[in-house]
Amino acid sequence: MKIIVGGGIAGLWLALECQSRGIACCVLEQGALGQAQTLASQGMIHGGTKYALDGVLSQAATVIGAMPSRWLDALAGRGSVNLAGVQLHRSDQLLWSTDSLKSQLVGFFASKAMASRMQRIHPDDEPGFGDAGFRGMLYRLNEPVIDVASCLSVMSEQLHGCIFQAQVQSLVWKGDRVIGVETDGGRLDGDTVILTAGEGTEALLADSPHQDIRMQRRPLAMVAARLVHPTIPIFGHHIGFGSKPKLTVSTHHAAAHQTLYLGGQLAEDGVNLSDDAQITQGIEALQTSIGWRQFDIIDLSVIRVTRAEPATGQGHRPDTAAVFPRKGLIVAWPTKLALAPALADDVLAIFQGKETATQRPAWSTPGIGQYPWH
Repeated sequence: MKIIVGGGIAGLWLALECQSRGIACCVLEQGALGQAQTLASQGMIHGGTKYALDGVLSQAATVIGAMPSRWLDALAGRGSVNLAGVQLHRSDQLLWSTDSLKSQLVGFFASKAMASRMQRIHPDDEPGFGDAGFRGMLYRLNEPVIDVASCLSVMSEQLHGCIFQAQVQSLVWKGDRVIGVETDGGRLDGDTVILTAGEGTEALLADSPHQDIRMQRRPLAMVAARLVHPTIPIFGHHIGFGSKPKLTVSTHHAAAHQTLYLGGQLAEDGVNLSDDAQITQGIEALQTSIGWRQFDIIDLSVIRVTRAEPATGQGHRPDTAAVFPRKGLIVAWPTKLALAPALADDVLAIFQGKETATQRPAWSTPGIGQYPWH
């Protein structure tokens, strides 16, 4: 049996792929499903367009480029993972500029390389942009935005009887091979243990002989702006002259209020600021990026998120999902929500040999976590 440690979307997608192939598996989650990085994401299944804002299709943009179609197939009920019941916020995302884009970048956006990814649209064709206050260029990206909690719910329903609440305290070794896990509910044996536990992976590897597998943390300081009155939802990226979006905005409902969730360069640049200073930056970013829109904000808060990834040496963002196979152990980080299918592909390619016949435990099932802006 395959033991998957970590109940975020990466672990659940892998479990569904195993289930579709008749591979016995179980998922162990110490808290609520998706509670850490998964539910703190903006639900944007991007295809790397925002990695190409310098007019070059980088490796990151190329590798992730196939992911939106994989997700769209799953959301349509096609393929080995069926996510037909997942709620979509939008089937696309927006990308806009309030500055004059360099002609080189405009030409790149209009090139054959980008033709299947995005289209320039008139502001009047998009609610919330057809306003006299908007002056700029607007594009529609063929990249969906999912309701993450809905996705977790659909996945967990299909994995009924395979997901268990358990805190994995250590790996069980036999020589240099992993043969199971020790949990707060007892020991569980399996022929392969796959770690998709994000930050939790680091502690489980602390006493491992595989000290070459190292993790890095890249923090974010997201800003949540809760609104008094609902407005036209917005999901997209404000771009300028840099290689990253100035601001990434998604819109969510929680506790009877609509919330704007703000990321992008704002969230990266604000990690060393106090909450008050980052809130000030968030207000300025809204005014700069979508200043023609009027928002009645009831309160603002900073949501600090830690992205757990494989160490890259210089702390840069990894380009792809990362999978490290060892004897009886696979350590995996998706690095991005959108890359969950790619991670599963890489892990499945490693599986070989006969499975160990192991009975699943009689443990309780974890619930779905809450959004951090709830």
